[in-house]
Amino acid sequence: MLTPRGILRDLDIGPDPRLAQVELADSPTGAVVAGSIVVLDSGISPQHGRDVMQSLLLAQLAANAKANRFREALNWYKTYQSTLESVGWVVSGSASFKQFNSPVGQFTLGSVISDCFRLSVTPEELQLVNRTFRAFVRDPASPAQFIWECPSHSGGLGNFQVGLSSETDVVMLHLGRFVLDTPQRVVRLALEEFGHNSKFTMSFASMTLNEGFFAQLRTEIEKKLDGRFDASVAPIELPPS
Repeated sequence: MLTPRGILRDLDIGPDPRLAQVELADSPTGAVVAGSIVVLDSGISPQHGRDVMQSLLLAQLAANAKANRFREALNWYKTYQSTLESVGWVVSGSASFKQFNSPVGQFTLGSVISDCFRLSVTPEELQLVNRTFRAFVRDPASPAQFIWECPSHSGGLGNFQVGLSSETDVVMLHLGRFVLDTPQRVVRLALEEFGHNSKFTMSFASMTLNEGFFAQLRTEIEKKLDGRFDASVAPIELPPS
């Protein structure tokens, strides 16, 4: 029977690209992690913030190795979710994929993200998610934009995530998962306007971290992601609230 360390050791996350390292601020309120945007509230510790981001990167890399991120998105998400659970994330609530229906003819990605989160988080948490995404969009030349662009979409097919993590007695992660299929030419996903011919599907999950379990794997995860984490992460600088 494989131990948790054995499962992690044998987990295929694809070839190591050895990209140039990207420096990460000590305690970012927001960050891009490959094709994910993650929001860290002010109460989360630096170590747990890193745990969250490494978990999100590991899950993406493992899913990339098993399925085409854009053409097999639902199968991709099966591996993505099972990877998170295998390192200690426990699902406390989830909703299946549903289609986003815009009340207006033209809409932006921010509207899709806000709609996914608004019924499942507090107003203050929703405000933080929205504020982080607005800061991300306002800086189109930032390293975060360029790191996020390729993993988040390929032409009119998209697959990206937005996470909100907080910490009180436990580390909590609220995660929106998004799939896009549109006939329009998409150049910069975060900056586009979409119409009714653009199909977004989304799902939502809330998870807590089994800290004791994850702590046993932390060193192995660091080794697994050696050289990739810094190349896949960039801070999103937030203006003062």
